Amino acid sequence: MFSIGAPPRTWLRVLTVDGRSVQGHYTTSDDRWQWAAGWKSNPPWGGISSCFSVAQVGRFVSARRQVAPKPGVGYNTTLMDASEVGAKKAVVLLANGPFRRLWVAQFATVILVYGLSLAGAALVEERTQSSAQTGLVILSSILPAFLASLVAGAVVDRWGRKRMLVISHLARALVALAFWAGTAFFSAGVALAAVYAVNLAVSIFSQFAMPAELALLPDLVEEPQLPAANSLLQMGMLAGEGLGLVLLTPLLIKVYGVPAVGLSGAGLCLVAFFLVLSLPDDAPAPDRGSGRTGAELWADLQAGWRAISRDRVLGLIAIQATVAATLLLVLLSLMPGLVSRHLGLAVEDAPFVLLPGGLGFVVMLYRVGRLGEQLRAQVYITAGLLGLGVSTVLLGLVAADGGGIWVALPTILGVGLSLGAIVVPARVVLQRRPPREVRGRVIATQLTLSNAASVLPLLLGGSLADRWGIPPVMVGLGLVTLAAGMAGVFLVRSGRDR
Repeated sequence: MFSIGAPPRTWLRVLTVDGRSVQGHYTTSDDRWQWAAGWKSNPPWGGISSCFSVAQVGRFVSARRQVAPKPGVGYNTTLMDASEVGAKKAVVLLANGPFRRLWVAQFATVILVYGLSLAGAALVEERTQSSAQTGLVILSSILPAFLASLVAGAVVDRWGRKRMLVISHLARALVALAFWAGTAFFSAGVALAAVYAVNLAVSIFSQFAMPAELALLPDLVEEPQLPAANSLLQMGMLAGEGLGLVLLTPLLIKVYGVPAVGLSGAGLCLVAFFLVLSLPDDAPAPDRGSGRTGAELWADLQAGWRAISRDRVLGLIAIQATVAATLLLVLLSLMPGLVSRHLGLAVEDAPFVLLPGGLGFVVMLYRVGRLGEQLRAQVYITAGLLGLGVSTVLLGLVAADGGGIWVALPTILGVGLSLGAIVVPARVVLQRRPPREVRGRVIATQLTLSNAASVLPLLLGGSLADRWGIPPVMVGLGLVTLAAGMAGVFLVRSGRDR
């Protein structure tokens, strides 16, 4: 089929079963098929003439033997050059029923989370006219989120990712109904209490939903599709945030009032509930029984921290992702002051100043999502951190020099591009590298690190900016980010990033 001495060429075989694709590639240089699951042999259809299910494909790959057919389930194969596949990845993923349901469910719940947060802040401002009370709406979600993230990974791994998604979506639907009832039918005092309680509850249940979604994703798509799948999820999250904060929630408040946000949010979460209810069942980690000792439960909670601390690459990427997330939060908190004090614009223009950053973020997500197996995650994360550090330092220098908005916009574009190079590759590593049975705990541990690490900079950032000025603080943050990027440079140069 291939001539001797021909340059290596990779072909992709796509086996479609039950609406899912099981992918493998053939490289002429080693004359064998390489499956996404890591199994090397002839294609399974070479020895199987009948039909089989996705679960049977997984057993066949792991056991390297022929399996019994499942009546009524068909398969088909397509041979194509791997270079032709990149542009079709999003279409292939959205044709994957389980992934599509997870994607839509996440999109719906993100609208709810941000919608309820905005509606609660609007109601508190309307009833109290107090900035401190409005700030409590945000503060009421930070500590509960941190505490819930400490145990979320163990719960997700032990009780099943799908099960926790079902429970989380249903619980948030009930919480949204409580928001509607509390703000529509009770006194102002009860309504304010309902806002804080709802914000707290939504924050807690969201800490269980996010690691469950990210840990379940590798079970719904093949490994080469993980970068594209994470990019689509991130784009869906951005679209949900925008729809919830900019369009849907303000429109509902203006036309129907604040309580309508709770009622619509309950409907969105019920949609998400029914979507994830039809996802394939995932196998929870063993030993979930009620007879577990306190020591075993404590070991469960420590499993994510142990996995990260024992794996040099995993630990570094968890820290790098935390640095990037913390820097983003601090930059967002400083942006109104930067816009009004140093760029000569009104505070309300801050969202428009951020538009180049959002555009750069989406462009890089698209780029990373197309790479598939060619993605060297640590290279992208390292380049992203270096770019993020340089862009932040330049933005601080522009602000100090009074360079104006047109000089600042390219640096904000650089911030967005750099963040896009970090987010998806970091998620892919956190999904691929740890064993499946602790995947949820590793992801939740990284979220815990981000929650914990963001508190002090958020508290100190504003105070330091008031004392020293915004530009020096931004330059300092950029230098810290550059240091995190340089740690990645040493890892990549040592060849230990794979």
